[in-house]
Amino acid sequence: MNVMLISFLVFFVLFTGVGLAASFFRKNNIQDYFLASRNVPGWLVALSYGATISSGATFIGFAGLAYTAGLTAVFATVGLMVGDHIGWIISGNKVRRKGVETQAHTYPSLVGKLSGQDFQIVTVITAMLTVIFMGTYCSAQLVAGAKIGQSLFDWDYNIFVFTGAAVLLAYCWAGGIRASIWTDAVQAIIIMASLLILVFVAMNQLGGFGELYDQLKAIDPKLVDPFQGSFISVFIGWLAFGVGVLGQPQLMVRHMVAKSDEDLLVARRIYLGWRWSVLFLATLVGFIARVMVPEIEGGFDAELSIPALWADLLPPVFVGFMVAGLFSATMSTADSLLLAASSALTQHVFPQLRNSYVFARLGTVIVIAFIVTIALMASQNVLSLVVLAWGGMASAVAPLVVLMLLGARPSQCLAVTMMVAGFGVAVYWRHGLGLHAQLMDLVPGMVTGFAIFALSYLLEKYIKPES
Repeated sequence: MNVMLISFLVFFVLFTGVGLAASFFRKNNIQDYFLASRNVPGWLVALSYGATISSGATFIGFAGLAYTAGLTAVFATVGLMVGDHIGWIISGNKVRRKGVETQAHTYPSLVGKLSGQDFQIVTVITAMLTVIFMGTYCSAQLVAGAKIGQSLFDWDYNIFVFTGAAVLLAYCWAGGIRASIWTDAVQAIIIMASLLILVFVAMNQLGGFGELYDQLKAIDPKLVDPFQGSFISVFIGWLAFGVGVLGQPQLMVRHMVAKSDEDLLVARRIYLGWRWSVLFLATLVGFIARVMVPEIEGGFDAELSIPALWADLLPPVFVGFMVAGLFSATMSTADSLLLAASSALTQHVFPQLRNSYVFARLGTVIVIAFIVTIALMASQNVLSLVVLAWGGMASAVAPLVVLMLLGARPSQCLAVTMMVAGFGVAVYWRHGLGLHAQLMDLVPGMVTGFAIFALSYLLEKYIKPES
């Protein structure tokens, strides 16, 4: 255990140092703190985007989903990637161009200006939702890191939460989004490498895919039956989750920091190849863990299947490296979420201080306190926290953004109605009807937004009397 702990500490300090090194290249202004001066090359955008979208949910959540749901998890993976690809096609280079054209420093401000007008109410609503849900999403990353540390080192859960928060604050304070992007690139490589190594070692020990399939079937035939009753709703839910990327400030800002349209094309190709590979490997690890780390009477936390495999299959010094990479990877997502929330708070919730570089950094401290509070009170289920936060933003923001990027020009009144109704239906679906286990709440939420726009269009075109 001492070897593993020393290895973890050494490598974690090194990974954190990458983010802190970004402070030597920063410029002390708002645009650099939130957008890295809009000068990030395509390959770096791709790796940053990948690490931001994947970290804790991929390592912890998807492996856990595969562990419990078996081959049904494949439909989640495919649905997510199809939706994600659609989201990239719709956003294309439009988000970047609009960001430059409107000189928007944050995604909420860009959303408010996508129609060609400055919709202040839309901006404020988007900003307030960003603070709440990106804070929740960020807390999920702290939970992911804390669960792993608790499992492997038997440390107190709260210690890891506070440690993660301190690291986040350190390099966000030091380098802003530039520090986030640099650490993301390192984590993207570590995520891929660690999953490849784990799958290679485990499959050699198991004896190949055929043996994995047979053992899964022996444990429970349902695990190898992809066409269970819920597979259609699983696919639809994760497809909408992928399209919902257009409602996620921490990801859309990656489009806004790109150097050029050509760089974004390069970024899309690199990212999609990386993302497909990582999701496939993480899902495969969940299957492997179900065989090699069987359910224990009294309950086994399926979301700990990857660290459990590390501890069983790899030397302690290498496990320490992996845990440091994973813990740092969850931080690479969390810092992006932290910056998205703090930028929304300081630029829109308190607009009178929007040009203050000092207040922008102090806003990061305020938001990190909110995030730590959520993490300490959380149920400690990473994937459910991610789905909750992502769904809230997707339901309220994604339909509006999709339509405006495709050329629609709703009035501010209609835009606000779409956002409020979409969000309201998603909340009612989850908390009023309790149907989110059957179908993700973001599906009816997003459908509501699109439906309201369609109804308004039809009324305007066919029913409203001509003047």
